[in-house]
Amino acid sequence: MDDLTNTRFSQHAIETIKNDDFGIAEHLVNYPAVVISANEDVKAVAPEVIRRTVICRVQAGLTNTEVMSSNIVRTVQREVGTALYREYLRQMLEIVPELLELMKDDEQDEAPDILKASSQVLMNIFKEYGPETLPEYIRVLSLEDYFSEKVTGSYAIKTIQNAWKTSKDSFEIYPRTNELCYNAGATYEADRILKELPETLEVRKSRDCLMMNLEEAQKFFGITFKKSLFPWLSKIFA
Repeated sequence: MDDLTNTRFSQHAIETIKNDDFGIAEHLVNYPAVVISANEDVKAVAPEVIRRTVICRVQAGLTNTEVMSSNIVRTVQREVGTALYREYLRQMLEIVPELLELMKDDEQDEAPDILKASSQVLMNIFKEYGPETLPEYIRVLSLEDYFSEKVTGSYAIKTIQNAWKTSKDSFEIYPRTNELCYNAGATYEADRILKELPETLEVRKSRDCLMMNLEEAQKFFGITFKKSLFPWLSKIFA
């Protein structure tokens, strides 16, 4: 499903993703992969969706000038093949049986990290067939890189960090009660941020304001929330 807007994603994609009975009536033996491409306005995803999907946030892109003047798209279409995919599948099929046995083993404290195993296979292929020195952005990824709270809450973290830098008046700090209040400016924005915040923050929402645990918020956002006693001095010497 390509190019979903936020409205269509909320109305259709979430229900499809959460449907645990998908394929049962059709007697499907294997669960098919479903890829959803969404627009930029799908900024935050609810926890119940995050737990069921692998989300890739694509930040890269080409400018209009590059698209018009470069033949990179035509080159990729002409040169792309299935060699990498076939070699990846060959190596994955060798290790999948062992991973399945580990998943079935009740004595295992944790399930095997299938994403890490898959990433390691790709890394091995790149090392064998790629250049001698691989770029820094090619590295082994794990479940943490996709599902940790810092990753799934990246939009909320970036929003709060930017707001603290540019608009400290949006925050009210209550050290005695260990609470932090953030005014998002709009109800829909507060809802969007709320979706990505972990339960440890004990968030409560009232209209466009988010009240949360101050100590946990400082850990999660990486910010020491403390306002200056003389804020006018920082404006003079800024």
